[in-house]
Amino acid sequence: MKTSKNKPVHVLIACGGTGGHLFPGIAVAEVLKARGHDVTLLISEKKIDSIAASGHKNLRFEKMPFLAMPKPWSPKMLSFLIGLWQGMKQCRKIIRDHQVNVVLGMGGFTSFAPLYAGRKEGCRTLIHESNAIPGKANRLNARYADIVLCGLEACKAHFAKHHDVRGVGTPIRSSMRQGSSEKPHDFFKLDPLKKTLLVMGGSQGARGVNRVVGMALEQFEKMGIQLLHIAGPTDYEEVRDVYAKHPMLTQHVAAFCHRMEMAYRCADLAIARSGASSMSELAYFGVPSLLIPYPFAAEDHQTRNAEIFDASGAALMLKENDLNADVLADTVRGILSAPQKADAMKRAASQMAVRNSAEKIAELLVKEADFPS
Repeated sequence: MKTSKNKPVHVLIACGGTGGHLFPGIAVAEVLKARGHDVTLLISEKKIDSIAASGHKNLRFEKMPFLAMPKPWSPKMLSFLIGLWQGMKQCRKIIRDHQVNVVLGMGGFTSFAPLYAGRKEGCRTLIHESNAIPGKANRLNARYADIVLCGLEACKAHFAKHHDVRGVGTPIRSSMRQGSSEKPHDFFKLDPLKKTLLVMGGSQGARGVNRVVGMALEQFEKMGIQLLHIAGPTDYEEVRDVYAKHPMLTQHVAAFCHRMEMAYRCADLAIARSGASSMSELAYFGVPSLLIPYPFAAEDHQTRNAEIFDASGAALMLKENDLNADVLADTVRGILSAPQKADAMKRAASQMAVRNSAEKIAELLVKEADFPS
């Protein structure tokens, strides 16, 4: 389904399942919407998707019951295949009903049905891989993509057999890039004169980070710093109860944060998982970080992500298995008490940012809508 030049296009973006797929997809959708184009975002039925969607009332979201692909001989394979077939039917209907021109998959098996349906309906198809190492899903998705987009240059080598692979960075939501006169410390009721440690576990796999930070709270209190901790919906109550035992520690604890740009503006140092989306945001705001890769991430891609930032000087990578309260506290102290080191990390982080990633992808999608059949 093609469009005439200068006419609005309709893009279908499959971005559900994790914050690392969802937020970059929203970022591209916002640019397209602002430029007069039409966008539908396909998301999963996970809680993280619903929470994020609720903060973007101006965008159209469609929920689909996506399933992760089980092992070949798993008893779950039959229900997966049935769900996949139903998903393809639903996607083809969306494409026809909205006269979709281009399909963009942001990664994971949630992208497969939309990409396959897009191919069948004559749409141009693209995928985006934000991590240094693509997962099994995007290796498969690449077969149905006209163009492969990579967030990190190191990833391009993993798609060496594909005819069109481009480095574009990982998009940052427009709300995070807009200036504001609001004072970030006031927003979270924190002290602007104290160093702020931002803790974010990510949309999944946060428990290991949350617990080791909890064990180090007494030492953080002695340092005289304050904490802004985004715990995630699953662990929020447990994390809140641990912080309640340290009433003298200046703190703000939340399950989720719709104003992450405020959090980054507060932060002197961040502790985070090394998901590509979070790392792109840290780079954009020039926040030094301690990156703790999620040890069970597919292909161990979070370790490779963290290694890239560590090598650039933007972050220090800490392995979860080697981590305890003393190691964490000593590392935090070593950065926050050394202004020159912290400043060097800030500069290195900023140099890792691709500031116009969302615009680059949006422009490409519009261009692809006119690609000759």
